[in-house]
Formats: sequence, C-alpha cells, structure tokens
Amino acid sequence: MSTSYLQVRYWDDVAVGDKLPGFSMALNWTTMATQVHGSQDWNRIHHDPDYAIDSGHKGIFYNTGWTAGMLSRAVTDWMGIEGWVKGFNFQMRGMNMNGDTVTAKGEVTGKTIDEAGDAIVVLDVWLENERAGKTTPAEYVVRLPQR
Repeated sequence: MSTSYLQVRYWDDVAVGDKLPGFSMALNWTTMATQVHGSQDWNRIHHDPDYAIDSGHKGIFYNTGWTAGMLSRAVTDWMGIEGWVKGFNFQMRGMNMNGDTVTAKGEVTGKTIDEAGDAIVVLDVWLENERAGKTTPAEYVVRLPQR
C-alpha cells in the first residue's frame, strides 16, 4: 500500500512539467457494485446492462461521483497531507465501462503565488482507458505549503 499521501509536498519542490504518478484500476462487477452502493446512485444505467443498452448506451458506465473520486485520488495522493484543493472542474467526454482498465494521470501546468499569498499549483489531470482513450480531462488548483 502506498503512503505517499502521508508525505508533505512543498511548492518549492514542484516544477511545471512534473508528472503525477497516478494509478490504474480494472473495472469489473465488483467495482461497479461498490461505485453504485457508495454513491447511492441507483440509476439503472450504472448497474443494469440491458437497461443501459435500451437507453442508447453500449453498456453500464461509471457515474459522476466515481469519476470525481478517481481524479481527486490522483491529486490528493500527489499533493500529500498538507495540500489543499482550492478548486477543480472536469468534463465527462467518454465512458468508463466494465472491462476497461482506467488510468488516472496528471501533470503540473502552472505554479504561482496568488494575491492572497498562497503557493498555488495548477494541475491537468485526466482519466483514460484503452478502449476510448482520454475520457475525462480535468483541471485542479491546489495550495501547497512552502519551505
């Protein structure tokens, strides 16, 4: 088990172009059941293949809460215990479905001291899978401590 999230990442040690280590997750019936149960999103398109197909989809797909959680895990694992997410946005452009292996990746795209004196890092983060490519681009604004 990784404990990188317990470390402190300092703004001074971050450079534009740095990559987030990210992680991958194979999607199967167990991950589908946990994402539906955990989010309490009982819409049948997330757990009933026939219903999802009848609704015009290729099969069940993972919901918004699961997607936000995957993206945020990549960021919070990277930023460490003293970091703070000030804001984020993402776009669900493609589906993550059972049978996919989803990978969360990211890169530092900006670094500044804001008007409040906070040490800010901007991250481009995304989910991708081998079937659909990049499914979910996101941007996170993170405050990190300084040395």
